[in-house]
Amino acid sequence: MAQIDPFSLPFTEAIAYFKSKTPLPSTAWDDFADAAQDHAFTVASVTSGQLLGDVYNLVLSGLENGDSYGEFKKGFDQAIDKAGWNPANRGWRTNIIFMTNLRQAYAAGRYKQMSDPEVLKLRPYWRYQHGDSRVPRPAHLSLDGKIYPADSPFWQTCFAPNGFGCRCRIFSLSQREIEREGLTVDTPPQETVAIRDKVTGELKRVPSVNGQPIAEPGFTTIPGSSEAQNREQVLQRGLDRLPSALREQAIQAIKNRRDH
Repeated sequence: MAQIDPFSLPFTEAIAYFKSKTPLPSTAWDDFADAAQDHAFTVASVTSGQLLGDVYNLVLSGLENGDSYGEFKKGFDQAIDKAGWNPANRGWRTNIIFMTNLRQAYAAGRYKQMSDPEVLKLRPYWRYQHGDSRVPRPAHLSLDGKIYPADSPFWQTCFAPNGFGCRCRIFSLSQREIEREGLTVDTPPQETVAIRDKVTGELKRVPSVNGQPIAEPGFTTIPGSSEAQNREQVLQRGLDRLPSALREQAIQAIKNRRDH
C-alpha cells in the first residue's frame, strides 16, 4: 500500500468533489452507483449515521492531509469496533473503502481540470494509462497508452477507474506533445456489450474488448460529471431501492446537508 500516495499536496478539486457528497445508509454497495457516486458516500450495508460519518471523515482526512492507508485502517478499526460492526473480509473491505473513494475523488478532480474549456483548447486529447495491478484486467491492459480525442463518446463510460481495484488513470495531451513524441491518435474500440445499470436496472451498452466490458457495472460514468442540478433526480433512483425506514433516514440526511 505504500506505493499509493496520490496526494503529496492537497488536491483542491478532489477534496471539493468529496465534500459535496452526503453520507447515506445503504443495503448493498450498488444502491448508489454510477452517477449517484458523485453525490452519495456509502459503505455497503452500513446504516448507522454515526459510523458513516466517522468513515467519511477518515476518507476526507486522507484527501486533505495525505493520511496513509495504515492511518486510515487504524481509525477505521476503531470506528467499527465502537459501532460493534465486524464485517466479513474485514481487511479487504477496509482497503476497498479507502482506495475506491480516493481514486474516485482523484479522477473527479482530474476530470474537472481536464474538461475545463480553456484546457481542452490546449490539450484536446486524452491518454489511457493502465495501472500496475497485480492481476491486470485484459481489457484495461489492452488500452494502455491509447490516445483518443477528449470529446470521444468512449470516455463517457470508460473514464477510469473502471471497476473496484482499478488503478488506471487518464492524462491529457496537446497536439504538440503528440507530434514531438511521435504518438498516434487511435480509434476507440467499436465492440460493445450490454451490462445492467446498478441503479436503474436498465441494460446499457459499453465499449468492450474481446467480449469483456471495459467499465464494470457501477463504474460507467465519469466521476464528477453529474450536474449538481440533477443531484436529487440521480439520488432518487438510489433512494427508491431502500426500505422505507432507511429511505426516510437518507432523505433526512440529504435535507440536513442541504440546509447546512
